[in-house]
Amino acid sequence: MLFNCATVGILVIDAVGSINLLNPCAESLFGYNNAELSGRPIELLIPENLRSNYFQSSKNYVSRHIDNPTDPGAEIYARKKNGEFFPVDISLSHYELDGEWLAFVFVNDITDQVKTRKFVTEREVWLRNMVDNLPVMVWVTDPERRCTYLNNTWLSFTGNKLEQELGDGWIDGIFPDDLDYCLSVFNTAYSKMSSFSMEYRLRHHDGEYRWINGTGRPTYSSDNVFTGYIGSCTDVHQHRSMTDVLEKLVTIRTNELSVALQNEKEMNDLKTRFVSMASHEFRTPLSIVLSSTLLIEQYAGKWGDEKVARHISKIKSSVSNLTDVLSDFLSLDKLGQNKVELEPAKFNLKELMNQIIEDAQPLRKKGQQIVFNYDGVESIVLDNKKLRYIIANLISNAIKYSEENTQILLQSEVRNGLCHFKVQDQGVGIPEDDHIFMFTEFFRAKNASNFQGTGLGLTIVKRYVDLIGGSIHFTSKLGEGTCFNVQLPYQEAL
Repeated sequence: MLFNCATVGILVIDAVGSINLLNPCAESLFGYNNAELSGRPIELLIPENLRSNYFQSSKNYVSRHIDNPTDPGAEIYARKKNGEFFPVDISLSHYELDGEWLAFVFVNDITDQVKTRKFVTEREVWLRNMVDNLPVMVWVTDPERRCTYLNNTWLSFTGNKLEQELGDGWIDGIFPDDLDYCLSVFNTAYSKMSSFSMEYRLRHHDGEYRWINGTGRPTYSSDNVFTGYIGSCTDVHQHRSMTDVLEKLVTIRTNELSVALQNEKEMNDLKTRFVSMASHEFRTPLSIVLSSTLLIEQYAGKWGDEKVARHISKIKSSVSNLTDVLSDFLSLDKLGQNKVELEPAKFNLKELMNQIIEDAQPLRKKGQQIVFNYDGVESIVLDNKKLRYIIANLISNAIKYSEENTQILLQSEVRNGLCHFKVQDQGVGIPEDDHIFMFTEFFRAKNASNFQGTGLGLTIVKRYVDLIGGSIHFTSKLGEGTCFNVQLPYQEAL
């Protein structure tokens, strides 16, 4: 039963190499039946051109008890009745019967195994060729940290032969100053079986040490046994060199900027001290001039001299203008140093607007009218000092840049936490090319040279609006006028 039911081909061979018997599996493998092979030599089942390779002596291999009649590792092929060749695995088992030595020949068809082995071999060759020709250096180590493989890219980089680099040979190429760091990272990763990445210098085949970036990760077998590491190295010398150059340039530039900032700070401090000193030095004589002018005005009033009164008025106007200029310089300086803080207070906005209009009345030209419209909440909480400056400056500009017999509109709309102000005039307008510069310090439009001013008013207005958290914009057409729109947040007065 075992002989007949075996799934491996079995042939019984006598001492002279003749076939005495074969089982059904052997019949199926070779395509012969027992009657066709009984008494026939075993060589019948071997390809003619391979017979000399398989058996040194076909007539005595049984009597010599040879268990494996072929060279180890040799590919063995058998021949079927139809002449087809197929790979087989053969083993022998000897026994003696009635004084005669016989042998069981066990034959396995290994066609599938050969195909698989060939496929694996081809894939291994393909993989090795691919890895050898990668543009990065590839290395492999075993569990004992010895290098077992390096691709051609590595060998081309170092200029060494494979046997020089295997084991611990690759370590000789590391730059001496980087050796301790490199081995520390490598050994720490090994002890933890973790991935790693590092940059170090490796000797190039031209003798120069070049920066490379090395990475590695642990490898495991199919049954999760640690087998070592696989990694790659990339030449980053040019990138690293450029980075070093850029870092040096950044350092130099940073130092230059630090010096420049320090100089600017010193200049700002000097400017601040000068502005404060100049303001004090100017205000004191201006106050004396104004006081003396008031006294002269009183005396002149008694004498009724109109010419004296006219000149006194000019002096007072000039003193007022100089005082305003000094105030603008001081305000701009404080804003530049972030020394200006909000001072919110409860007040009646409509009354404040009326006061601003009343203060502006003496500035009006002949026939000019200020039209005021107000809508919404009157009692609010806001920084009324800065608001007064914003609106007063816009109205005074509207008066200054408008002709006689023109109308200036001040419109206020206050609701839902926002104050909307519009100041519109019928003046000379602003050239379109100058629009983007109107809030710049000391800038004055091309058509403003005949009007008195320093170019600071709108700058301070914009800074105050930003400080309050609002917005300001304008529209203007040359020869037709300008309209400023200001929006400021407020709080409801309780």
